[in-house]
Amino acid sequence: MTEKNKRLLAKSIYDTVQHKSLENMIKRELVLNYGYDNQVAIAESLASRIMQLLEDYAPDKEKIKPFQLLWVGVDQYDKPGHGKTLAQTAQRVIKVDLWTKEELDLLANGSKPSSLLPQRVARITKQALKQEAVLIQTDLALMLGVSVASIRKAIDSWQKQHGEILPLRGTVHDMGMTFSHKRLIIELHLQSLFTSEIARISDHDPQNVDRYIDDFERVLEFAREEAPIYKIAFYTGMSERLIKEYLNIIKEHRLLETAETKT
Repeated sequence: MTEKNKRLLAKSIYDTVQHKSLENMIKRELVLNYGYDNQVAIAESLASRIMQLLEDYAPDKEKIKPFQLLWVGVDQYDKPGHGKTLAQTAQRVIKVDLWTKEELDLLANGSKPSSLLPQRVARITKQALKQEAVLIQTDLALMLGVSVASIRKAIDSWQKQHGEILPLRGTVHDMGMTFSHKRLIIELHLQSLFTSEIARISDHDPQNVDRYIDDFERVLEFAREEAPIYKIAFYTGMSERLIKEYLNIIKEHRLLETAETKT
């Protein structure tokens, strides 16, 4: 028997075994029961994608170590849009450490779990971002078994201590009522830092940094003209809440006062 015939015989024997797979069962189901009988190539593509999703959402348990947890975060690169729901947003399954050896050592040496909450929150949010996912405060609250209010306090505590904004979904995607990242950017701008430096410290895109600075400078110009908030909102398209926050910074830094008044 020639080598070619041997290969053909082996293929005829073992090829059928290779077809005994979950992927082919999914493809068969699509073709027979879901109207893909004339679209076999699409059925094959869908079956392959479903297998990839199964792998992403149900990794082998051997990959999970003690004190680790699987969680679902929002894809870092799938930003929100008008009318876009969470169900329409790409998600990522991530693996995070609920406790590290260093943190357990601190507990063993008398540290209280509550005192370690800020650093655990910071570590987990950064672990998520390294896996191209972002979390919200509710994720952290459920994950760590504390209230959302406790998570919020832990975030504020860590950010004030380190002068760095944590990469939560609200800040990375510029959502919700979060203003702390904008405040940090403006504070750094008022210290005459360059955009590149501000972007690095605040973990923001330089274009977004420039946009926040431009918005602030526009509000400052209107404030110098003593324009009312409703007028500033009308001409800038900003919310009154955001304008009030910028006006508070202007007041704190006494930016409307002349050099003679300050002296």
